[in-house]
Amino acid sequence: MNFRNCRIYFSKSFIVLLFFLLAGFYSSAQQYLLPLDRQSAGYFDATINDVSFFHANGFHTSFRPYLLNNFPSTSDSNEVLIIETNSQSAEKTKPNGFFPCVKYHLFDSNLINVNKDDLILTVNPLIDFEYGNDFEHDRRTYSNSRGFRVTGTLGKKFSFETDYSENQVLFPQWIIDHVKEVQAFVPGSGKIKVYKTTGAYDFPSESGLIAWHANKHFDLVFGQGKNFIGDGYRSLLLSDNASAYPFLRLTTSAWKFQYTNMWAQMFDAKEKSQLGEGFRKKYIALHYLSTLIGRKIEIGLFEAVIWQAQDSVTYRGFDAQYLNPIIFYHSVQWNFGSPDNSMLGWNFRWNICHHLTFYNQFFLDDFNLSRTKKEKGYFGNKYAYQLGLKSYDAFKVKGLSLQAEYNEIWPYTYGHKLTTINYAHANQALADPVGSNSREMLGFIQYHFKNWFIGTEVMYVMRGIDSDTGNVGHDIFNSDYNIQDAYKQGTFVGTWGNYVGQGIPQTILYVSAKVNYLLNRHNNLLAEVSYTYRQENTDGKLSTTNFITFGIKTSLFNHYYDF
Repeated sequence: MNFRNCRIYFSKSFIVLLFFLLAGFYSSAQQYLLPLDRQSAGYFDATINDVSFFHANGFHTSFRPYLLNNFPSTSDSNEVLIIETNSQSAEKTKPNGFFPCVKYHLFDSNLINVNKDDLILTVNPLIDFEYGNDFEHDRRTYSNSRGFRVTGTLGKKFSFETDYSENQVLFPQWIIDHVKEVQAFVPGSGKIKVYKTTGAYDFPSESGLIAWHANKHFDLVFGQGKNFIGDGYRSLLLSDNASAYPFLRLTTSAWKFQYTNMWAQMFDAKEKSQLGEGFRKKYIALHYLSTLIGRKIEIGLFEAVIWQAQDSVTYRGFDAQYLNPIIFYHSVQWNFGSPDNSMLGWNFRWNICHHLTFYNQFFLDDFNLSRTKKEKGYFGNKYAYQLGLKSYDAFKVKGLSLQAEYNEIWPYTYGHKLTTINYAHANQALADPVGSNSREMLGFIQYHFKNWFIGTEVMYVMRGIDSDTGNVGHDIFNSDYNIQDAYKQGTFVGTWGNYVGQGIPQTILYVSAKVNYLLNRHNNLLAEVSYTYRQENTDGKLSTTNFITFGIKTSLFNHYYDF
């Protein structure tokens, strides 16, 4: 057995051992992950962002998905909101008779519910049956997704969940264009194949996680899924925009501090492995330290590094030097002369008053102070920032929330000389899907009333995109090495004097509205009608979409088609 096979063998053995070790522990707190879906989160966001709740319970809001055991049990209203949005909530008494029993299983309970001794197990369908019309392109659209979701707890410390769905979807035109651009990956999901002769895409979606609540100080999550850092709609640090990936997440909590370490395996879908094992793999390791200051403020510091599992000559695999949960990654790179891609950032949240929150992010990809002193607009200074404001129960209307957000990403941010270690996974951005060299403004109005939800979104983007021969810093899959070639050919703006929006000017106006009714809170089954208007103006050339859809679906995950 060669060294690499040994590594794979022991890695798999460690995973199996870890699974059984975790399964053997028990305690007294309920332990499972809450869905990332924003509509579900809306039921309790107003509570956890309230100043009085923040002061009384000291809850860290910026790293999702949340573990239920981390929610304080001192707030009755909060407990009700959590229970109502979780599949393991108390069910109604099963009625007698055929039709009442059918109604009960469809709308008032989990499809399958097991509660025996130390095992709680729920099984629910995952469906998305929607029909729509893209009027501008005279295209009938549809979604036909079928799958299942299994969640459970073993004892009081160990929980698990798994999701799988098979999807056939005929998208509106702008999403089809995007899928072609990123080489056959659906945003947030898997690789596609064309379904029959309809032009629809066939692709899978799957995830699976186990969680262990060791005690009040330590939580561990392991599996394949997504994560999100931030308090805004977008995240410039780490979003759930890309496909699911295998990761290990360790969270340590003490006093007013919460420290999260995460290690994940991702891949570059534009590069094939030299070892004949599919796409070229890469790894990411990150630290996130958040602290609560006073009665109203949370500050989080972010650090991450990405490295490729192999180059054209050697196989590196997972680098054990990045297992250290405390040391700064920059010092590791400096000491070892590493070519890896490292990043820094922060997240800031200020609960101004009871129902008003200001948030901010800053992401630093690369920075050269000496070059900056020479002249402005140095192409190697790569950064992004976010400003946002959220209001809950706005104008004293319970259930009404407002949000405004601004994101600015400088040219070449999230890219790298080696495209295999850019800030992306499966040809999808790990941050804002709008891309670099852009300014983005977002506005949201949402209203919850009992089982009804009404939501609107307005997005306006100004950005500069690359030409076929020039690299102006929009495409993060365009190597920084190409900048010098473009400069020689006269298609590059220059080493200095770069600015946001350079290149081919493009604006996007995106307006959407939806109304849905919650049919079953155990699996978040919704009946929904939505409308989307999108106008893209590329250097004077207009492309418009009017898109309406209606259907029934289980909504547990975020889908970012607003780009």
